[in-house]
Amino acid sequence: MLLTTIGFCLIGALALGAILTRFWDSIKNWLNTVAADAVEKHLGYSWRNKMQKAVSMVDRVMNRLKNRSVVYTKESPTATYFNKTTITSEAPVSSIDEDILAEIENHGNHIVQEFEYRY
Repeated sequence: MLLTTIGFCLIGALALGAILTRFWDSIKNWLNTVAADAVEKHLGYSWRNKMQKAVSMVDRVMNRLKNRSVVYTKESPTATYFNKTTITSEAPVSSIDEDILAEIENHGNHIVQEFEYRY
C-alpha cells in the first residue's frame, strides 16, 4: 500500500513537471498579467512586485532546462555503444530568429538530425 502511494506521488510529480515545462510560457504570461492584477488588487503593489520577482526566478531556471540538448552518436554504423554529448545553448532565447523557434515548435520542441557515415 505504501509503495503504491509513493509510486502515484512520483508519477504525479513527473506529470506536473512535464506539464509545467511544456506550457511554461503560457503559465508565465498568465501569472504576470491576470494573477498579478488580482494580487495587486487584494494585497497591494509591493506584493505584485514580489510575485513577479518569484516568477522571473522560476523563468530563469526553466530557460536553463530548455536550453540543453543531448546528442547520441555512434563511431561507426556497426558500433554497439552510443556516445552521449550534452550541449548547452549560450544564446538567450530572445536573440534566436523567430523562424527557427517556429520550426522547433512545429516539431514538438524536438529536432532530429540523422547523419550518414562515409568512408
